[in-house]
Amino acid sequence: MGMSQEAQPKHWLDRFVNKLMLSGKQRFVISGGMAPAGPIHIGKIRGEVIYPSAIARELSKKGFEVEHIVIIYTQDPLKAKEPLVTKQFIEQWKGIRILNVPDPWGCHSNWVDHFMEPYLESYEAYGITAKPVYTHESYKHPRMQEAVKQFIEKREIARNILNKYKGGKLEPTWFPIKALCEKCYNILDTKVTKYYPEKGIIEYTCPRCGYKGITSLDNAKLEWRAEWVSLWYTYKVDIELYGKDHAAAGGSRESCNELIRELFGIDPPEGFAYEWVSLIKDGKREEMGSSEGVSFDIDEWLRVGRPEVLKYWYFVMKPLAHLDFDPAKTIPTLHDEYDRAERIYFGVEEPAEKDMIIDIKRAYELANDGKVPEKIGIQIPYLLMAIIDQIVPEGPSKLSEAIKRLQRTGHIQSNLTSNDLKIIEKMLSKSGYWARKYAPESYRITILSSVPQNIKSKLNNEQIAFLKELYPMLKTWTESDYLKLESALYSLIRQVNIKSQDAYKALYMILLGKPSGPRLASFMLAVGLDKVLKLINDVIEIS
Repeated sequence: MGMSQEAQPKHWLDRFVNKLMLSGKQRFVISGGMAPAGPIHIGKIRGEVIYPSAIARELSKKGFEVEHIVIIYTQDPLKAKEPLVTKQFIEQWKGIRILNVPDPWGCHSNWVDHFMEPYLESYEAYGITAKPVYTHESYKHPRMQEAVKQFIEKREIARNILNKYKGGKLEPTWFPIKALCEKCYNILDTKVTKYYPEKGIIEYTCPRCGYKGITSLDNAKLEWRAEWVSLWYTYKVDIELYGKDHAAAGGSRESCNELIRELFGIDPPEGFAYEWVSLIKDGKREEMGSSEGVSFDIDEWLRVGRPEVLKYWYFVMKPLAHLDFDPAKTIPTLHDEYDRAERIYFGVEEPAEKDMIIDIKRAYELANDGKVPEKIGIQIPYLLMAIIDQIVPEGPSKLSEAIKRLQRTGHIQSNLTSNDLKIIEKMLSKSGYWARKYAPESYRITILSSVPQNIKSKLNNEQIAFLKELYPMLKTWTESDYLKLESALYSLIRQVNIKSQDAYKALYMILLGKPSGPRLASFMLAVGLDKVLKLINDVIEIS
């Protein structure tokens, strides 16, 4: 009996889990795929391991037995493109199994180790529950051996199915498998010339080096759709999500669903499609892709932010929402959105759209792997932390000096725990790294020691009059609340009848030497009003 409309959970992930629970199964195998064709980027982990890890946790909580794996495609040929590696490297190694391709940068034993190490060192921080399974080992699995034989022996059925979706491209001589050349390790375009079913071996030729040989079925690679289906069969996969490229009508997922039904007599895994994450760089949008090196790597995210912040983005958005990632803008924005979600979760703030409250709260829980903090943690705007990291000198007293400035702005109080100090130190490090590597020009901060003449000469009479009125106000200012200072600035701007952009420009010019910068009130408090007053005094010459 189905659930009533009222009883249906509101969040999309919970609705999917509910569907699984109604299947009658007590055990689920969840799978995903990771091809180390290049850097493992944050877009790839969205649907391959982040969503599946949440599904695995939810099913386990509800008493189901769950096995969660991620297939690492190590039996693949090199498919790298420029600019990830040079044209010469591609020409030298194209088609070679990536396990046998050297690390172009010379820091690991091979291509796979180079690109898998950041994932293997980072995945636990993201709460990923998947156990890595490598395809070069999978081909030795008894069920995979069965599946390979099934595809070879029923290749005519497989060919007819695939030709329905591929437009009749496969010839009657087609073999669904490529041997790994024993001489040059080519696995892209070797040609099977004969199959010996009683021995489970294949005869092949290699067009790359001219070698002719005989090899076993575990020393080969199935055509990728045949491989996908065979891995489902091998590991008895119940759930696997898929990228939007596989989701189109008549696409690869549909053809694989038919293959597993016709060749193995079993149903395909449950799943849903998810969209790509695009990288915005220099104003241009490109879909993240490992082989091209268009990537924001998963270990790089951990240098700029908290994993739960990225995960919140993925969970609050629907899987088929296309996401644009601009490191200069998206990183600080996502941290602020996560903090807002935390305030909404604890009832401190209401969402702008009331009907989003359930999605926001549930996404916050899922982002924290169901382990929600007991109370709101320290919340400091990411951009403010980036500024403070830049204006506080490096050294042993950096943290204590940063805390003093945050107390001036009113963002933290004096009764900090040791855990609070660790959190602030991490936030300072991550936001500072972002500022140095990704921040737009307006957030790259160097405070002037004095106001040079060329800047003074650019200020008009209205701006100087505003600074003269501002000086005594700041001289007597004692509040540690940037919002109150912001309000006082607005009032003064109206009082002296100057355009707000002209007033702000004057302050940015004398503080930074450029016409724009970070949010002004909190910035001034972080810098210190004594320093601000000194620079104003340079202009208005009050002794």
